[in-house]
Amino acid sequence: MAQHGEFIWADLTSMRPPQIRRFYADYFGWAIPDTPYAVAEQRGQPVAGLYEMPQTFQKIGMPSFWMSYMAVDDVEAAVSTARSFDGAKVELGPEAFEGGGRYALIRDPLGAGFTVFEGASLDGAYTGDGGRIGHALFVSDAQAVMPFYRAVFGWSFAPEAGGGQYRVTLQGRPVADLYEIPDPAVRGKEQYWGVLFSSARADSQDVTGLGGQVEAQMTLRQGTAQLVADPDGGRFFLVPSGRTDAAPRATPRQPWFAWAGLGLIGLAVVTGWGWISSLFFAVWVIMGLRDRATFLFQTVARDSHPTLYWLILGSFAALAVLSLVYGP
Repeated sequence: MAQHGEFIWADLTSMRPPQIRRFYADYFGWAIPDTPYAVAEQRGQPVAGLYEMPQTFQKIGMPSFWMSYMAVDDVEAAVSTARSFDGAKVELGPEAFEGGGRYALIRDPLGAGFTVFEGASLDGAYTGDGGRIGHALFVSDAQAVMPFYRAVFGWSFAPEAGGGQYRVTLQGRPVADLYEIPDPAVRGKEQYWGVLFSSARADSQDVTGLGGQVEAQMTLRQGTAQLVADPDGGRFFLVPSGRTDAAPRATPRQPWFAWAGLGLIGLAVVTGWGWISSLFFAVWVIMGLRDRATFLFQTVARDSHPTLYWLILGSFAALAVLSLVYGP
């Protein structure tokens, strides 16, 4: 039986299991049976599960998603601890798991979802080419979720070079990675647990040729990874086999919006037009509402610090009005 706080499994819920099975079988070479809950295997060892999304989720247009599973000694205790944190939610369970065990689906205070499992029936052992090689948490504010995971799993967080990067350890043993990426243009709109797979075929043409899409590229601890969406939108990280990098970092993009903003600042200085300052504050309000987090010397998430979050957004909104009326 796995130790409390260890990662033990991952599965994919999809809208079109037959088509999606073909995608993963063709790309990774997985052997996937035609069963309601299919356990994909690589070289005779289990890798991950695949099953059809419940109709309730399909009707609301939920995209396919990969889910990370962590072992717990007592699922009820894990649920109770999670509920004691503001912003955390128990979406489902505790319930019995088909084939044995009990589980619950939980969201951390920033909204990243995962499943806790009590029992001995799950086992994803294969980590070679085409195997599951890791799990990583991508959030806007690391400090907003660290106390939660310490309490639920007993994890520790060791900062790494580069800032905003942490090795997640359990009793001194590495189990996952955490990346603090405040910018949703780099991280993605949501806060999430990502599942990492290794493949010698880490080629974007191979992915697109099978109906998938490469959405982004990031350099993680395991190597330069591609964020891939399968034909139903299920996202996972693809790491080329045998490649590593010393420090995880997001691949830089040309910051066109920042250049445009700098130009507007210069225009405001030259012309004294108050509407430009007003526009800046209004954009910050809109982005804060969109991302459920804002920034004032540090990231402030709505779910973690709602009072401070709304005070900052209210101040930005007031400054937008004042700048429009009185000038910069």
